Formats: sequence, C-alpha cells, structure tokens
Amino acid sequence: MSVLSIVVAVLCGVTALLGLYYALRELNADLVLLGASALLAVAWFVLGSALALRDLAGGDPPDRITLYGYLLTALVLVVGGGWMGLFERSRWGSLVAGLGALVSAVLLMRLHQIWPGGFA
Repeated sequence: MSVLSIVVAVLCGVTALLGLYYALRELNADLVLLGASALLAVAWFVLGSALALRDLAGGDPPDRITLYGYLLTALVLVVGGGWMGLFERSRWGSLVAGLGALVSAVLLMRLHQIWPGGFA
C-alpha cells in the first residue's frame, strides 16, 4: 500500500470517527469535522492525480473507467458529506459526513482488491 493510500485510509477513519462522535453527542458539524472532510477530499484528489499522472507516464490499468469511477465516487461522497454537514445543522449532518468518509474507506479497500499492486 502506498503512502498516499495510507494517508487517505487514516483520514477516512478519523473523519468517520469524528462524524460518529458528533452524532452521538448531538453536535452540529463544526470546523473540525468540516476541515477533516475537506482534508480527506484533498487527499482523494491527490491520490487520483497521482494515479492519473502514472497512467499518463505509461502505466496501463486494466479498466480505466472503473478505476477513475471509483476515485470520482469517493471524492464526490466526501464532498457531498461535508456539504450535508455544513447545511444540515443537526446531528444528522454530522452523521452523513462521517458515513461519507466510511463509505470512501470501503471504496479505497475495493480499489486495492481490484488493482492489487496498482498503488505500489
């Protein structure tokens, strides 16, 4: 697993735990949770950009559409969860932000299952 993937996985876990904590304590999403979501979105963008650059440099993933579809879906989930946390000013917005991060962690796991060694 590459360093970028580890960073994304850690950020997914931290954001998911923050969202769960905020939901259990009935807290609105604040700058900590929204910042974690934004940082996770940036990390997904950097991971996708690194894979795209490696693809342009001569790498040949077997199914580009599925690979970039997974990357785009994870990015949209995290950004959408952050927007929901920003505009839904209840604990449910915090829970949606955390669930978006959790689902993106599952997508990262699936990426490594579909393309083993593709992230080395």
